Amino acid sequence: MSTSITVRRYLDKQDVQYSVIHCPVDAQGRWQGDIGDISPFRVARAMILKDISGMMMAVLPITHRLKLDALNRQLHRKLVPAEERDYRGVFADCSPGILPALGEAYNFETVIDDSLLDQDFVYVASGNAGELVRITGQDFQLLHSNAWYGNTFSQISEQRAAQRDAEQKAKTGQAEKEADVEEVDVTLVASMRQRIERITQLPAMPTLAQKIIQLNANPYAHAEDLAKLVEKDPSLTAQIVRYAQSPFYAYQGKVASVRQAISRVLGYDMVMNISLGVAAARPFKVPPEGPLGLNAFWRDATYSAALTQALCNMVPREQRPRPGTAYLAGLLHNFGFLLLGHLFPKEFAVLQRAVSKEPEAPIVELEERLIGTTHMEMGAWLMEAWNMPQEIIVVQQEHHNPAYDGLHANYVHVVALADRLLKGLDMGDAESDELPVGLLDSIGLNTEQVARVLECTVESREELDTMARQLVA
Repeated sequence: MSTSITVRRYLDKQDVQYSVIHCPVDAQGRWQGDIGDISPFRVARAMILKDISGMMMAVLPITHRLKLDALNRQLHRKLVPAEERDYRGVFADCSPGILPALGEAYNFETVIDDSLLDQDFVYVASGNAGELVRITGQDFQLLHSNAWYGNTFSQISEQRAAQRDAEQKAKTGQAEKEADVEEVDVTLVASMRQRIERITQLPAMPTLAQKIIQLNANPYAHAEDLAKLVEKDPSLTAQIVRYAQSPFYAYQGKVASVRQAISRVLGYDMVMNISLGVAAARPFKVPPEGPLGLNAFWRDATYSAALTQALCNMVPREQRPRPGTAYLAGLLHNFGFLLLGHLFPKEFAVLQRAVSKEPEAPIVELEERLIGTTHMEMGAWLMEAWNMPQEIIVVQQEHHNPAYDGLHANYVHVVALADRLLKGLDMGDAESDELPVGLLDSIGLNTEQVARVLECTVESREELDTMARQLVA
């Protein structure tokens, strides 16, 4: 039997490049845990589970074992291993016992151990005994953009953990070596532009984010609908509850549910936009450390959103942006960094290194010199593909342009002002911490009002830092 026709059709339809690798098998025709020169941590295996809600595929490295109790706690389900007769017909084009770890190809809801998302390449069963399909880690993520993710429902042996740590150490050393460059040849910049232009499919908006947007567009939706939707995601639920209990909001009572967070502390719009921001960013895997890494992204996003919200409250009513949309614009305005790191990790590493070496250089100049595009362009590109509100798209494109006077300029100006205030706190990527008179006049604010907002933000730094760490978690 050749590679499963379902696998081949699915990969071809998604325009994914792949290769077929032959590997050792055991007496039953199943591939082994150690496969030649391939790291076993990169080989994904599939397990089919079931409960009264239906079947589900769990995908984890072959070095790990499933912790079913932990998975059930995470998903609020009562899953048990499915029997072969439950799913044999689904995998009719595969060799007996061979289950390709591509849940969406077979219409399975899927949960993935997120250690597989950090690999340069991932190997999955082809459907034929003795064969693996090799795809890039980036494509593996794109193929599973609608999956659930987690790292608490599987366990690795101590021996395998030591092997993994050694491999990661070697990989980190190589990445630093590749990123240690002073200049980038112009031909590489041209190549980057060509690669961008060849991309025909961007990461799909996660299912939860799509449902949140649909709910936001429903004029009859209410707080109970939002709470039910958010509570389907245990991780997001915990973040919203922790966010509401933060000292930043000074709520004295106990918050034990999303419903209470909406009704007592945060309000409908705030929970809606926090949930959308977190859900939208979840599939994007970039390094946590560095001036553009995930830690810095969420720190800057949290401060920017808080400042944007506070500034909006002072803008004269006739010029005031809608607070919920403005908050989301502040939270997501640097989303292009996530897309850049997700699609082009090597170039992202080069940019990170350059920002570390030249912290005072304008980020836009570094991007154009080193990689031939900017995070504004990348972010707007993705927001347009996701059909996000036009205000969000414009802010992506123009937040480094305080002189912008086109459509939705009030949103651009309040986010640009927040960024310049952050620059004064040694945060963010604004070119300067100066506050142009024209920028203040455009939204009807003066320096005294802005100073009060900044002072309140500085007083709340501990709470904002805590919230940012919670969003990274």
